[in-house]
Amino acid sequence: MPKAHLTKSFIDQLVPGAKDAIYWDDSLSGFGLKVTPKGRKVFLVLYRTRDGFHRLRKYTIGPYGQLTLVIARQAAQKILAARLDGKDPAAEKRQLRRRIIRDSVNDVMAEYCLRHVDSTRSAKETRRVMDREILPRWSGRSIHDIGKHDVLKLLDEIVDRGSPGMANSVFSDVRTFFNWAVGRGLIDKSPCTGLSKPSVERSRDRVLTDDELSAVILAARQIGHPYGTIVELLALTAQRRQEVSGLSWAELDLEGAVWTIPGSRAKNAKAHIVHLAPRAVQILRGIERTDDMLFANRTGKPFNDFSNGKIQLDLASGITGWVLHDLRRTAVSGMARLGVPPHVADRILNHQAGTIAGVAAVYQRHEFVEERREALNRWAAHIQSITVNRSVSRAA
Repeated sequence: MPKAHLTKSFIDQLVPGAKDAIYWDDSLSGFGLKVTPKGRKVFLVLYRTRDGFHRLRKYTIGPYGQLTLVIARQAAQKILAARLDGKDPAAEKRQLRRRIIRDSVNDVMAEYCLRHVDSTRSAKETRRVMDREILPRWSGRSIHDIGKHDVLKLLDEIVDRGSPGMANSVFSDVRTFFNWAVGRGLIDKSPCTGLSKPSVERSRDRVLTDDELSAVILAARQIGHPYGTIVELLALTAQRRQEVSGLSWAELDLEGAVWTIPGSRAKNAKAHIVHLAPRAVQILRGIERTDDMLFANRTGKPFNDFSNGKIQLDLASGITGWVLHDLRRTAVSGMARLGVPPHVADRILNHQAGTIAGVAAVYQRHEFVEERREALNRWAAHIQSITVNRSVSRAA
């Protein structure tokens, strides 16, 4: 192999030829510089293994420019020293590359979803957050390369675009993901250790006044099915948005005025009975049976165009600065004003633990069925009263 006295000035004056050319250092055997036809200059080491097979190995150190000659020569010396100790640096490098590919964020997250996320009730939302917020930034990277600064940068970008709530959700998902990876032995420590949510979450406490609620109900009736119907049922039943929008005919007993939410659809996985006031039954009887679900969209899935519906509702009612979940809080607050005890309201909301807690909760098996029925009937009558009064006052 031709030798050359590798110096910075010598390397700088080299010009590419028609084929790859390698210049071997005359002071360090096996250390050389390859010059490609495109002018790329790369440091490398050539050696034979000491495992009895004497395999010829080529180890690419890196490109000239990113590495200086001094640093490249030091790296070559370490590689050759490792070879003398019986190691095979080139083979170890290939194994590391394969491990990094296998442990890419994409692959590990896919495994995480398969073994953990898909068995949770929030699987759809967690996957959406991963696909939209996390993978576009970390795709192709090894999970071993993600550090605290990467997590903080991810969260800061989301906060800076004006979505502090989403940043908190992403942090929770990322932290759970890395904790799972630690538990699986994929990494030794989570980069989320020591970090906290990027934004202070404010507890929502919006309760609509009777005047606001009546305006919203009348606007919902004006909008009609499906969104307006969902809104009025939310107000009448005090249940969750996804529980109402995913309502199926099989869950309803209109003759008995009862709606049974199966555990598979309830947030706390506990089956829940909802008593239907006369107005709720009237609404449900007026829905045409065209699908298994009452509010199915064109694809046969539950209604989900809540953003556009809310915009239309705000315009029609003139009431802004609130979210659909506030109807649930408004109902509970309104029932309290009507004299409904807190423990009855807890059962209506399907809360696992509320005003009755601890040992008392263990022994408290009474579901307050009749009290719940009476409470929802009184609340529905109140809604009817305020909407009628508003309609009369507007007509006058």
